[in-house]
Amino acid sequence: MKAAGLQLLALGLGRPEHAERYCGRLAPSLTCFADTTNDAYYAFGLRQGTMTEAIQNAFNIAKVSAKAVVDGFVQGRATGDVQMMPGTFIVDQQGIIRYAYYSQYAGDDPEIDVVLAEAGKLNNP
Repeated sequence: MKAAGLQLLALGLGRPEHAERYCGRLAPSLTCFADTTNDAYYAFGLRQGTMTEAIQNAFNIAKVSAKAVVDGFVQGRATGDVQMMPGTFIVDQQGIIRYAYYSQYAGDDPEIDVVLAEAGKLNNP
């Protein structure tokens, strides 16, 4: 990614030691940040999910949770705001959001091929 002029960042809710543990063990090539507030999430237009949405997406949540377990990932004790919805963003060097994916539930992530294609557009306009 660095050869393409891209830097991967991850932001999570929690304390700095949570980010260190995640990046050090699972994603050493990422730069990770942790915050105990939702401020950065709100700055990107993310929001808290509702109980109704959780019920409506229960099957999808169970499906992605089962896949994670099969792949060897088991979530520990949650930290931060467990209702905060995730998202995926590509931000250019000027700070302009060039791609935004607002997840509908935890584990609802865009396909990596889509994210990589969008990132590639930044280098080949």
